[in-house]
Amino acid sequence: MHSSMKNLNSLNNFEFNLSYSLAFKSHFDSLYKYGIKVTNNSELVKDCIQELFYRIWKNNIDVSAVTYPKSYLIKGLRRQILNVLELKYHQMDTVEVEESISIDFSPEDYYIQSQVEENLRLKVIKALNQLSKKQREAIYLRYFENLEYFEIAEIMNINIQSVKNNVQRGLSSLKDLLGLLLFCTF
Repeated sequence: MHSSMKNLNSLNNFEFNLSYSLAFKSHFDSLYKYGIKVTNNSELVKDCIQELFYRIWKNNIDVSAVTYPKSYLIKGLRRQILNVLELKYHQMDTVEVEESISIDFSPEDYYIQSQVEENLRLKVIKALNQLSKKQREAIYLRYFENLEYFEIAEIMNINIQSVKNNVQRGLSSLKDLLGLLLFCTF
């Protein structure tokens, strides 16, 4: 009977390790992209992701059993990074917006298009950087990570209405800031 219990534990350990490995592989890129938004220190972000998964492994947490694993992991990474930096919201870096429009015209048309695109990208980044840190983070989580409001509230440790307010005010500010910029561009 003792050997059958050992086999069951081995099977459970195998399933847990498989689940752990899949969670790491499927969420690493998303966690890294988010972590870089919190701090531009790539090595720190990688270390914090590794520490997060080490703690998950050490505490035998089955991420696949978590209802919203992406927001669970992002919240854990955010907490880990902020703990390492020993601050909250004071060193949030800018949100980088990657836009790519590929048009197959003449080389001159492509060059002109790339210049317009780069100009627009810089204007969007400038506008995003004029938002408050909370608005930037809420917009990033909502529209770049596709998280629900309640997930963002949990990650940012604020209530759902505050998340909605931050997103709405941020979008309204972006509309005002970019309205004139876009009009002047075209």
